[in-house]
Amino acid sequence: MSIQLELRVTTANPICRGHDHYWRVIRDLTNDGDTFTRRDVAQSANDRTDKCVADFIKRLVAAGYAEIIEQRQHDAMSNDIGIFNVYRLLKRPARTPIVNRDGTLGVQGLAQFNMWTSMRALNSFDSVELAAVSSTDKVEVQKTTAQRYARHLQDAGYLAILRPGAPNVGRIWRLKPSMNSGPNPPKILRSKMVYDTNLKKIMGTPVATEVAA
Repeated sequence: MSIQLELRVTTANPICRGHDHYWRVIRDLTNDGDTFTRRDVAQSANDRTDKCVADFIKRLVAAGYAEIIEQRQHDAMSNDIGIFNVYRLLKRPARTPIVNRDGTLGVQGLAQFNMWTSMRALNSFDSVELAAVSSTDKVEVQKTTAQRYARHLQDAGYLAILRPGAPNVGRIWRLKPSMNSGPNPPKILRSKMVYDTNLKKIMGTPVATEVAA
């Protein structure tokens, strides 16, 4: 029989990388209209090579969220050589822009965002209504996707069950007012970890990554 564990996570430390983190750093750096560089962002991230930071900034420029205003030469005392770009932020929405490499707007994460927004607005819902209300011309939310997300939030204590499901009868939920934590959707994470059956403990530091929806 495969091992099953019930885990209780009391604290979690976000890893300082990824588009959400880079965007928060850029917005903080430009609060007073200041410019920023790739190095400015990378110094607040644990991206080993700066390549992910550079890629995200290129996406912002391609999509019109930022622009290059000048190029400077690296200081002679620096380990870097050549020139580097100085950027100015043109748009600063609170939510991280979802941008493809060619500058077109992406849809990853929009399904969860739309479903969470719908849950906050609706007095009650089933998976069919949640999928319909959350679908737009940019992203179509399937009933199975809505049902899966709602089940995850139910298990996490966000949703109250107003009517249990039955054959051919959909379950009806309501978002608990106390769990309406804000505009950003709760993210579904997945993790791989090492469990030592001799010691009966998880070894190392597990890292959880977001499941796209």
